Amino acid sequence: MSRCDNHVIIMAGGSGQRFWPWSTQAMPKQFHDFLGTGKTLLQATAERFIKIVPRSHIWVVTQASYKHTVQAQLPWIDEQQILCEPLSKNTAACIAYACCKISSNHSEATLVITPADHHIQQENVFVDLIQQALQFKGSPLSITLVGVPCKNPEIGYGYIAYDTEKDTPIRSVTHFIEKPPQEQAKAFIAQGNYAWNTGIFIGKLGAFIKSFETYLPGLWAAFKQTNVDLDVNREEGQLSLINLYNSLPAISFDHSILEKADQLYVLCKDFSWTDLGTWNALYEHLDKDRKGNVCQGQVVTLSTTNCLIKGNGEQLIATYGLDNLVIVQHQGVLLICPRNAVQNLKTLVQQIDDEGYTPYL
Repeated sequence: MSRCDNHVIIMAGGSGQRFWPWSTQAMPKQFHDFLGTGKTLLQATAERFIKIVPRSHIWVVTQASYKHTVQAQLPWIDEQQILCEPLSKNTAACIAYACCKISSNHSEATLVITPADHHIQQENVFVDLIQQALQFKGSPLSITLVGVPCKNPEIGYGYIAYDTEKDTPIRSVTHFIEKPPQEQAKAFIAQGNYAWNTGIFIGKLGAFIKSFETYLPGLWAAFKQTNVDLDVNREEGQLSLINLYNSLPAISFDHSILEKADQLYVLCKDFSWTDLGTWNALYEHLDKDRKGNVCQGQVVTLSTTNCLIKGNGEQLIATYGLDNLVIVQHQGVLLICPRNAVQNLKTLVQQIDDEGYTPYL
């Protein structure tokens, strides 16, 4: 398969509320360098896929308010490759928008769809894996999911059950469930034939379109009835997209399509993948001191264990007698919460918004 047949869609429109207060509506996590590598998560993702497709075939779907940030962080990208959503309606709308746009000029394309907020340590292994998936000769309507081995009963991931009868790298998917309860996740892991879903999907453009036509026909019809090729920098194009997005359901691709689809495959391998979705995920990834703490900024600890403490470098953070907490200081905001409760930060951010503290969001 020619490299020129392949396109990458980077989903970069999320608000990253579980990384608040560093990640805010004004500057969400995909535009930050949380790992201290000198690259933001978006930049690292884009550079990873430049090894796989031409730069002209990398598309970024983001919110309109982040367009200039994307341009600043990816100065090589053409303006037409940045697809600006007027508001976030979750991943089903995001993917449908990209499919509709690409179909107008690249009807035979093969797509790699990826989030912008992953960290991958073994990049060469990952690139080889994606190339393998792109060369897979499934049916014209099949979609391949990239999976990684389950390590614990994490409730924030999707779980992919695969057929064990054939010992092949790419296996058919027998069951997919997004974010199961912990007891169910434990049962899946015990069965031995489940992988975590990384949120990376690969398939022919036609396979994604057929999935929308089958499982979300109203959403796809709305996109097809809207001229997405209108210049979104002009009033007519902006109004067209705003009207479209106001009519769409806010639903994920995983829930609405993957949990129902019957032509799914999975390619599973450990390439040292981390979904940087929460402060705890960042804590698990970073090096710790002998007491299990991750400390960044001006931090002094005493009798403190298993904490993530991230300061702004301007003020001292001193702790005594603490365990298993996230303590984050940023732009006049101080967050303190248990490490095992960071999944609930969305609720906290919503309450802060409801109480009128919007400048901090």
